[in-house]
Amino acid sequence: MKVLVLACLLSCATGQSMFPRLPTSVLLKGDQLLVTGGKIVGGTEAVPNEFPWQISLQRRSATGWSHSCGGSVYNQNYIIDAAHCVERTVASSLRIVAGEHSLSRTSGLEQYRNVLSIRVHENYNSKTSANDIALLKMDKSLDLSTAIVRPISLPTAGSILNAGTTCIVSGWGTTYAGGTVSDVLRKVAVPVVSNNDCDSMYGAGSILPSMMCAGFVAGGADSCQGDSGGPLVMLNPSVLVGVVSWGNGCAYPGYPGVYTRVSSFVNWIERNAV
Repeated sequence: MKVLVLACLLSCATGQSMFPRLPTSVLLKGDQLLVTGGKIVGGTEAVPNEFPWQISLQRRSATGWSHSCGGSVYNQNYIIDAAHCVERTVASSLRIVAGEHSLSRTSGLEQYRNVLSIRVHENYNSKTSANDIALLKMDKSLDLSTAIVRPISLPTAGSILNAGTTCIVSGWGTTYAGGTVSDVLRKVAVPVVSNNDCDSMYGAGSILPSMMCAGFVAGGADSCQGDSGGPLVMLNPSVLVGVVSWGNGCAYPGYPGVYTRVSSFVNWIERNAV
């Protein structure tokens, strides 16, 4: 979930380099470069359209479109994403692909939309990753009349999941830091880690109340580069609890993934996604 941003986040506190999860390399459709293989560390391939709220945020280049970040369908007109995926980005350089599974093969179920406007949280701080959330308005409403593309529900404002709660993170990200993005959407189950425990692992003051952590202390399962902005979801019922934000490497022991806590931004989302 990263183009690897070589900016040290919180390194003074932890002695480690923390990176937002943007892709280091890209996978393109058509006659462009294709990279195949399984991604999301420790995960498995998702069933096609298993997560109908998942989108691929793609960036225009001189040769075509490339996968940049994940994202989640909030309603027919708006996508919830990470601020670090779109800060200082021109909206016309981005597009949304909903109903996507393989980045290299067209199924006919995809819905392509241009990004009309970007709203980054006004208090986003790229140095601390505070308020790492953004809304993308599409130029045309999504068709939500089928099960292929569906919005994801928001949690109750201010709610906090108990440590140990199992959530699912999905995306086209890599299987290790610095790898290549996946051709197909993948998923992995990770348990919620308390903010107190996570803060102790990363260094005091690193994990803000508006963040949350998920992963195994022993490592082995995590979101990774190319998954930024994508969904961390609690299932049955499906609720968007986190947005992939940052971490120390991918699935490293003692460093769970860090996510934007969506329950801290419910009012902001509802106020701005209209």
